[in-house]
Amino acid sequence: MVRQRLDSLSPAERRLARVLLASYPIAGLESVARFAERAGVSPPTVTRFITKLGFRGYPDFQESLRHEVQARLSSPLARYRDEPKQDSAVNHALDVSTHNLKATVDLLSDRDVKEAVDVLADVRRRVMVLGGRVSAPLARYLAGQLHLLRPGVGLVDSDRSAPAQQLIDMRKTDVLVIFDYRRYQPDTIECARVAAGRGCDVVLFTDPWLSPASAFARQVLVTSVETVGPFDSLVGAMAVVEALVTAVLAKLGSRAESRMQNLERLRAGDVLGGNDSGG
Repeated sequence: MVRQRLDSLSPAERRLARVLLASYPIAGLESVARFAERAGVSPPTVTRFITKLGFRGYPDFQESLRHEVQARLSSPLARYRDEPKQDSAVNHALDVSTHNLKATVDLLSDRDVKEAVDVLADVRRRVMVLGGRVSAPLARYLAGQLHLLRPGVGLVDSDRSAPAQQLIDMRKTDVLVIFDYRRYQPDTIECARVAAGRGCDVVLFTDPWLSPASAFARQVLVTSVETVGPFDSLVGAMAVVEALVTAVLAKLGSRAESRMQNLERLRAGDVLGGNDSGG
């Protein structure tokens, strides 16, 4: 909500927005005076900022944050127990997936999406992709698709004990794409901190409650994860991944097409070589 409204905020309100996003949600759970002091603005500016976000007042805003904190900390088992049982589990799951796709469109920041496409399509930048326990398949898929379109794409091995050490050679022109959903992973957040500290562009895929890695990300792509059973849905995230890949392909045009043709020739040669050796 904050990121979507950045363009409509005054400079002082944007300072509040940046403070809130950098220390989310802690900054918003403090008093009005303390929140204003953090951003170097007046308390009335905080009130105007909260009103522009659509809240009736600061207590209403803080109550929403408290609900988010509770949702952040909920376990898959607790969510499963709280969910009403359905007569048709398959139809219910498909309905939820449909809802997630529509909700994701509303959650995404157009500015962040455009910037993410621009940095991923910039072949001068190396791209590293990192997923978590649940989101690793999304990371592998994005890295694999980008590899077809452009050079300089790598996948951080999240199964290794210290994934942040794999970022040692990253330069400030590089990009780190991170997937982090509740419950958020400390090693993933550490990777975002390390990459941002090196001046890299961090692109974060996360849920509506925002991984703490958002404090280090320049682009935050929020996707709906309404649960199906005990597990958060990744349907919205996969749709955004595929949309980004499509947009990068359109931006690279003939350059990406030429690369795909070269890869096809190599694959065809591998198949023929395999047949020859097998004969």
